[in-house]
Amino acid sequence: MNRTLSFQQFGYVLISFIMCFTFLACSDRNTDSTVSTLDTSYEIDIDSNDEENLLESATESDSISDTVIPTEVSNSEVTETNKNTSNVADSIQQDSVDGSISEIVTPFTGIDLDHEPLYGGTLKFSSEYTDYDLSYQNVHLQFTPTLSSFGPGVIYSRVLKFNTGPEVIQPSLEIECDVCESWKMISPTRFQFKLKEGVQWHKLENRATDVLKSRHVVDSINLQLTGPNSILLGSISDISIISDLEFAIDLKIPDADFMLGLADSRSRIINTELINSQHNTSIGTGPWQITDEGNRGVYKFEKNPFYFDKYLPYADNLNLHIIPDEITRQTAFVVGSLDAIHLNDSQLREFESNFDKREYLRVPETGIGMEISLNPNKPPFDDINVRKAFYLAADPLSYINEIWPEAGYISLGIPLIHADWITTTQDTSKYFADITKSKELLKGVDIDTFTIKVGQFGEGYIEYAKRLQEDLSNVGLQSNIEQVSRVDYVDNVWKDANYDVFLGPAPYVNSPNIYLFSVVHSGGLWHHGNPLSKQLDVLIEEQSGEYDKSKRKLQYQEIQNLIWKSYTRFMPVTVSSTWLVNDWLENFYPTLAGFEYNYLSEAWLNMEP
Repeated sequence: MNRTLSFQQFGYVLISFIMCFTFLACSDRNTDSTVSTLDTSYEIDIDSNDEENLLESATESDSISDTVIPTEVSNSEVTETNKNTSNVADSIQQDSVDGSISEIVTPFTGIDLDHEPLYGGTLKFSSEYTDYDLSYQNVHLQFTPTLSSFGPGVIYSRVLKFNTGPEVIQPSLEIECDVCESWKMISPTRFQFKLKEGVQWHKLENRATDVLKSRHVVDSINLQLTGPNSILLGSISDISIISDLEFAIDLKIPDADFMLGLADSRSRIINTELINSQHNTSIGTGPWQITDEGNRGVYKFEKNPFYFDKYLPYADNLNLHIIPDEITRQTAFVVGSLDAIHLNDSQLREFESNFDKREYLRVPETGIGMEISLNPNKPPFDDINVRKAFYLAADPLSYINEIWPEAGYISLGIPLIHADWITTTQDTSKYFADITKSKELLKGVDIDTFTIKVGQFGEGYIEYAKRLQEDLSNVGLQSNIEQVSRVDYVDNVWKDANYDVFLGPAPYVNSPNIYLFSVVHSGGLWHHGNPLSKQLDVLIEEQSGEYDKSKRKLQYQEIQNLIWKSYTRFMPVTVSSTWLVNDWLENFYPTLAGFEYNYLSEAWLNMEP
């Protein structure tokens, strides 16, 4: 499949993501007949303050990597797939991979389900974020991740959602139907969806309950295409109504990641007929309906009696408490006022210093963490042997255990679809922790002292740099550590590639394609050089429209192997999300991809004595 990709789309994608993720303190692609030539004529001006917020996401990450590809289909024929259930076979495919996934991460299995679910009670969660805009007339004009995942966002449905449950091995970015009944691929650029019949809107006062129609989906997507979340659906060229329950989506070019946008929590389906009407209450078709919009610091929701899944939610109510003070949040959890809390690593250490240690859940994520990059365009790292020696002098596995115990795993920072797409420890270990080989590569090589630039995103980064510096000195690689401000890190390091070595957070992106085209591809906005770019460019372009997951996995493995062999950049710590859960909360399987929230409706309270 031959085509030229425009980087205008990816530039806009990155800008939009930057603007969306300020809470984290941290495509218009054209076809052509040439595969390996890309249009790089667009100059993208990114505000440094916005980039700072984006890069800060990996320091104390509370976010997730969210990306997805369609169910495996053939490009040569129409294939219809029922998406009401998860693809368990795909989810557990890692069992057959050389080098078990257990070598990389501990698969998340959730809470043991000892008996049948109980109905009733109030689920109680919290958030420290207070920057909510409650103008719900058009939800596509606003975004706060916590708002989407725990706040008013939970009242809405989407066309698709991310898989959750005990059968899903994390990290996973697979999808299933939400309000859709099924979908089929008409061609690589046309998809047809069928909605569930009888999906009801939340009942309004003095108004008969209405049902979801394809026009509502089409109108919602069209609104989104002109709003700040348009980048999620950037490859869509047209969306059209076929019948009351059927609609079609046409793409500009084949895009294996386009369903990401349909599953993302920002792609909420609203009743456009109520926008600017007399009804100011938030109306959706999701498992919860809102009863209190944040008064006295609590968002309150009740079970939607009209929800299309008659078995869900199990709880009668859901409360989100806004608690900005971390100690107060943790105390509320300890005394039982909260059922579960979501912590980053520094918050977990704070909890364990103030309260008795508890067992906790680790949910592996992809694409978020700390990155090390060697500049192949500047001495001494323009010499591949020096880059190899640098890697071999380091021992990132031991660093994880010493600095961020159990916090994550080694990766390349690329958001990937399945856990079994991650490079195994067996494959990565050969690049590290061999001082003898490192010294051999440096024999007879005169190397000046170089600088490791470390962004000021937390003490863990400085601690890591010092540990790395010590190991490098053991093989004769002398370095200085220079702490740089967040603004300087963004402007001079990420934007202008002014560094010998940098150590800091990678930008948060939610798509394999966005990461590969912006960071790895030679025409990327944040591409800092790679001696294997020619081969990588071809592979990146080929995989971008590959819908067959098994074929795409092989392409990704080849891409990852080339990146490893270039010795230019890797992620020594890819974070995992941490949850503390009280004993009475059961069937709790958090899936954080795309700010997923439906796992809340599947949790239940063990209220038995």
